[in-house]
Amino acid sequence: MPLDDTIMEKMRIDLAELLHLVGRGKEGRELLEECLIITEKYKGREHPSLVTHLVNLATSYSHTKNFVEAERLLRRSLQIMKKSVGPDDQSTTFPMLHLAVTLHNLNQYEEAEQLALEVLRIREKAFGKESIPVGEALDCLVSIQTKLEKDDAKLLQLLKRVLAIQEKAFGCESEEIMQTLKKIVFYLNKLGMRDEKFPLQRRLSMLRIKYKDMVQY
Repeated sequence: MPLDDTIMEKMRIDLAELLHLVGRGKEGRELLEECLIITEKYKGREHPSLVTHLVNLATSYSHTKNFVEAERLLRRSLQIMKKSVGPDDQSTTFPMLHLAVTLHNLNQYEEAEQLALEVLRIREKAFGKESIPVGEALDCLVSIQTKLEKDDAKLLQLLKRVLAIQEKAFGCESEEIMQTLKKIVFYLNKLGMRDEKFPLQRRLSMLRIKYKDMVQY
């Protein structure tokens, strides 16, 4: 079976994922690097199929806090994607948002913010302003802009948008909304908006009790 066979490639990726899950990340990373080298050899250094391997490898490096290497891989993947499908295609937003998170972890907040804003623009156009991909981009943008000490009231409005998107997609009592509720309560408290804070705080407490009981059961 040829080294570049798609079945073999999938087996390597699946095994790498399993190795990461059982705490053998170094071995998993070596397999991912092997996938990258083989694809480069048989398809070239600019082929779009490289993107999956570059992003997988970047994710692995991120797990080990090697954000510098993750950044290098993600920049390359994004460059290939833009050349392949164009700069405004929604598929570019996955490595772009991943890169924004990586730059956030490297304290490069200004560039991270610009990338997150670009992801938001593309996804709003591609999926609609109330879509889950837009909610994901907004949540990332809030984290970055918090570090940049942007206006608390504006951050609160962004979080309310995230909450509305999550409620529509998952339901008002879903576990997915808990983290967003926690952030909103924090900003309401910070802004002294007690009348609005207390109902959401009660709602958050009830959800915590609900999901705590489910875990115990």
